[in-house]
Amino acid sequence: MDRLEKIFYGLIAIGIALIGIIFLFPNADTSIVLTVYAIAAFLFFPTYGFKKLFGLETFYIITLFKTKKLTVFIETISKPDWWDLLADIGIILGFGTIAVDYLIGRKLGGWKRIVVAIVSTICLFGISFLTLSSFIAADSPVILPFSIGFGFGGLMLFTIVSLVWQIFDIVSKILIGKVPCPGITPIIPGVQMPNVPPILTPPVYIWGAFLIIVVVHEFAHGALMKRAKVKIKSTGLLLLGLLPMGAFVEPDEKQLNSKSERQKLRVYAIGPAANFYSLIVFGIIFLLAFQIANPVIVPMMDAAEKEALLESVTVTKVLEEYELCGTTFESPANGQIKAGWILKSYNGIDLNTLFNLKEALSMESDIVPLVFETGEGEIIEKAIAKNKMGQIGFETRMSYIEGREPSQKYVDMISWISIISIFFGWLLLLNFALAVVNFLPTDPLDGGKMAKMIFLPYFGFMKMNKKDTEKLIGRLMLWIIVILFLLNAFPLLL
Repeated sequence: MDRLEKIFYGLIAIGIALIGIIFLFPNADTSIVLTVYAIAAFLFFPTYGFKKLFGLETFYIITLFKTKKLTVFIETISKPDWWDLLADIGIILGFGTIAVDYLIGRKLGGWKRIVVAIVSTICLFGISFLTLSSFIAADSPVILPFSIGFGFGGLMLFTIVSLVWQIFDIVSKILIGKVPCPGITPIIPGVQMPNVPPILTPPVYIWGAFLIIVVVHEFAHGALMKRAKVKIKSTGLLLLGLLPMGAFVEPDEKQLNSKSERQKLRVYAIGPAANFYSLIVFGIIFLLAFQIANPVIVPMMDAAEKEALLESVTVTKVLEEYELCGTTFESPANGQIKAGWILKSYNGIDLNTLFNLKEALSMESDIVPLVFETGEGEIIEKAIAKNKMGQIGFETRMSYIEGREPSQKYVDMISWISIISIFFGWLLLLNFALAVVNFLPTDPLDGGKMAKMIFLPYFGFMKMNKKDTEKLIGRLMLWIIVILFLLNAFPLLL
């Protein structure tokens, strides 16, 4: 009996024992034990089946589904010459001015090398600064250090700077007794991590977005391998139980290692770079789809919302304060509004239909005029300024006039729009996350393989041979990244 069979029969025995305990002690709380067992069984039993029935390569709860059929497809998509350009841009995207100096500056030498370094740093800094300014408030303190990091070291140093910045935020909040959010956390669709806001917990169907992302990543690697004339042994999927958790393209390592440094850098850089490029492509697709669908969907929604008549919008809770990731925000409604009041008007719009409510909430205003009706029938007018989060600080419950509730067609439409929007949002976010993480300069990430080549010339003063210098770079970077990861993940334990 091999190890997998022992685990298989062990899990069956544990399952039988749990059933017996439930029958013998029906009032015992076994929910946690049953949940843990269900997860273990869900992950292991399919893997065991793949191993025994189909002879696939497995490792406990992970299955490798290999095939050679996709190599023809990869060879087909690798033909255009622009792959090389995208890969070269990816090298600079990943390591910034350091990569520019490695690829161009060293060959020029002297003052020309200095000029190239200065110009590239300024250009990359400007790109980062303008991009961040379009997503973050211009006075945010993170824009300048993050942009400097990107200018000098691309997404590699950008990510390291962000991890260091997050450590200072975590430590400062812990010292004053606050519970911060982790700087990094595992992203498992459907599973909320400790001290992570629910909004940052992806729904289960985001597994599909993750699969798309890793396929793009690995097929891009494959395309550059083919262009470098490196044999691809196989392609395939990594399954966690029944769930797809990754993809891979397996090259002939000897052939890959025999190629020039430029070719190897292109192979390694194109994976995370492809995720960055696909972020832009998917974003454009989403915006175009939105523009095309908008003229059709919006009139249908508006008509349905105008037909949905509101009976009341009642205040159910007034918050004392907001707290997000250890930062406390005031609740402007605290002491101004009472639970049980009926909200009659918001932003000057009477709330008699669902359409009016949506229009009132969509209006941009720092100070919101509100009209309430108290339980005694008294009308009270308020003008309340929003806090820094754009919130007022109260929760409501809507009720509709009988027979004038939103139609089921409208509810289904809203549900599908929400699912599609969340899917695309996570698709973009995970593309960015995979790109920046994979450019980190440590093994087994793509950035780790690149760092050993790009950083090597700058360690020449140590007078070590190439192999020992690469080992030193690998160990140094590994310790730096591990320490940063552990400190950023510490709030998961609080």
